[in-house]
Amino acid sequence: MENTQDFLNVLTITLVLAFVSLIILDLFTGLVDLWNQLDNHEIKVQHQLPHKLETRRNVTLPYLKIANEVVKNISSCADIAANNVNTEALALLIQKLPQSRIRTAARRLGIADRVDGKYQKLGVLRMQLKGKLESQPMEVAQVLKGLETA
Repeated sequence: MENTQDFLNVLTITLVLAFVSLIILDLFTGLVDLWNQLDNHEIKVQHQLPHKLETRRNVTLPYLKIANEVVKNISSCADIAANNVNTEALALLIQKLPQSRIRTAARRLGIADRVDGKYQKLGVLRMQLKGKLESQPMEVAQVLKGLETA
């Protein structure tokens, strides 16, 4: 019985050591392949003025997809998205939201819900939210969308 137990112990230890050595060998082989891939390819980055920002990356690593992306100006994306925001629906939503959600939205948008230690009236907060909706529709839309999902 002791011989069988000793044999099984030795067999278990050798199997564990074999698996660990294979894992380490695979790790080093992958790192060497990755290093060789980086030596052969360059990553090209073009920097321009902030209003015309374009970044191009060509990556041909085996573990990543080939990427050829152009990152466009954030303000132009915001302008396009601002045109797509339904401000009328958001204004109606502001009118229908309960007090706790209105106060949370106001705080997240930087509107003070307390003045001199006292809570502002709900009508005042709604008017300030509507004013913020006209000037910054994307931010208000994101905050209100976050409140709906919460």
